[in-house]
Amino acid sequence: MQVKTKHYPLGVDLIKYGGLVAIIFITGILLAASYLRQYPALLSMALLSFVFGLQHAFDIDHITAIDNITRKMINEGRNTHGVGFCFSLGHSLVVNLMALVTIFFVTWSKKMLPAFQSIGGIIGTTFAGAMLILLAIINLFILVGIWSEFKHLDQPNTDAGFKKGRIYHLFERSLHLINHNWQVIGIGFLFGLGFDTATQIAVLATSAVTASQGVPWYAVLSFPLLFTAGMCLLDTGDGIFMSTAYSWVFASPYRKVYYNLVLTGLSVAAALFSGIVNLLLAAKLIFGVDNAMMSWVEGLNFTYLGLILVGLFVVTWSVALICWHYLGLNKKDQALKSIK
Repeated sequence: MQVKTKHYPLGVDLIKYGGLVAIIFITGILLAASYLRQYPALLSMALLSFVFGLQHAFDIDHITAIDNITRKMINEGRNTHGVGFCFSLGHSLVVNLMALVTIFFVTWSKKMLPAFQSIGGIIGTTFAGAMLILLAIINLFILVGIWSEFKHLDQPNTDAGFKKGRIYHLFERSLHLINHNWQVIGIGFLFGLGFDTATQIAVLATSAVTASQGVPWYAVLSFPLLFTAGMCLLDTGDGIFMSTAYSWVFASPYRKVYYNLVLTGLSVAAALFSGIVNLLLAAKLIFGVDNAMMSWVEGLNFTYLGLILVGLFVVTWSVALICWHYLGLNKKDQALKSIK
């Protein structure tokens, strides 16, 4: 399986996406500061919204989706520096739209929010579960292709490409529309429809309560904007790190094997786990299933799971880097390059 590896300038994308996050953050701060003298409590609420965004970025479905989409697009030779930012921006659009509704229709939104939660929860969790499982299957096929190619690494003239079957092409076509960073906004938006998380509801509730106390609507809008800034900040960093790391990995045959056999396996396992959990939650919402397993699933903290996944990635990368040099794999990689 020949990967169409391309190198995209990182500096320009860092300035672009970092600048966009900064604009969102500064706009939120300025809106909060506009009525700070009359309402000093706005500052603490605004900073709390920013912290909520930072925390929400560590949800396991965020990290898993960004990781798997990045790996899928890099395997096709595409620029993935903006995957994290676009996913987070699409996700936060749900919070911003609902915040606008709560600001301008406070009484109505308080009555209708439970219904929106129920409908959005079904759509969001179902889509998230199906998409994560689909991404896991795609990357599982990629893993099989990497292993197939590895078995012929020492045969420089052998065409050992992974033969893609009908099943692979079926799943590949399902994700064929994801070719550019901006298209990930739609995926993030659909993930965000399950806006029953504590952080999102807290931001909406804060917006509604503050608006009902006479705070100007544009000052209240600072809460969802700062929530967006916090989430985009960490998700953008996560996406750029994954993109840079995987670009380096895919640049040589031995790196693809020794890193991806472990990393892709970890990504696939995380995507399958998160996808199944989301589908189980959707089943509970749709069919009202209630048993011991459902109670356990509902009790899972996605933020803690996300932090555990980040830790696993850090440990895996560290061990892989040590093995790369300690086992002399870098020399073997250079020797293979000289042969080819």
